Amino acid sequence: MATMNAPTKVAQTNAATKSPQIRVSRRSLAYWRVTIDNPPINVMGPEMVQQFQEVINALETDEQVRVVVFESAVDDYFLNHSDFTAKLEDLTAMPAGPTGLPPWPDFLVRLTHLPVASIALIRGRATGNGSEITLACDMSFASREKTIISQWEVGVGMVAGGGPMARLPELIGRNRALEVLLSSEDISADQAEAYGYINRALPDADLDSFVEALATRIAKFDKWAADGARVPQAGGCRKSAGILRGPN
Repeated sequence: MATMNAPTKVAQTNAATKSPQIRVSRRSLAYWRVTIDNPPINVMGPEMVQQFQEVINALETDEQVRVVVFESAVDDYFLNHSDFTAKLEDLTAMPAGPTGLPPWPDFLVRLTHLPVASIALIRGRATGNGSEITLACDMSFASREKTIISQWEVGVGMVAGGGPMARLPELIGRNRALEVLLSSEDISADQAEAYGYINRALPDADLDSFVEALATRIAKFDKWAADGARVPQAGGCRKSAGILRGPN
């Protein structure tokens, strides 16, 4: 299938300066791909957070998109931790989003609310922020050979800011969620699948074709019917304590 690259706000606002860290391509009117591309290790700084905000704004206002896939262009990294070399004031100065939350958790909440099926295609490390976007997506599929997932924050004296304390227990149960959060250990794709952290761990050679086939199939279905199937399933995450402020 040919890729139709649409000139999105994300690309336009960065064209005059440097390459965008988030790229949006439209495989069709109903099927979008969001590619994370901040080499060498896909850390997330204020610029990337702002671009995620632009992505969710575009998704919310487009009436034809039915499915969106998040992927990485950087070998061995899906989405990593925050960029600790960035100026903290550049992030804290960013205004709260429509939910009343800071920009990153705001993006995640809005992604969960979005009337669009969301899929994380994970190849490489999905740690901290990468785990959080995985949990916010409707479905996630990972390379068996290359994926590592973790919420490592407790291990370095931090508290995760993207809501895994609420989302993880709903997916894998309280005991296993505490194991993930309090151990701060890396989790393989096979273990993540066994726990219910992700949908499936697939052979790396099969991952792209599987996600492409699934997303293409969903894109053909009626948007109202698909969202009707999603809403009851997402309801718990939408109402989890500590995640939402504002209308449901």
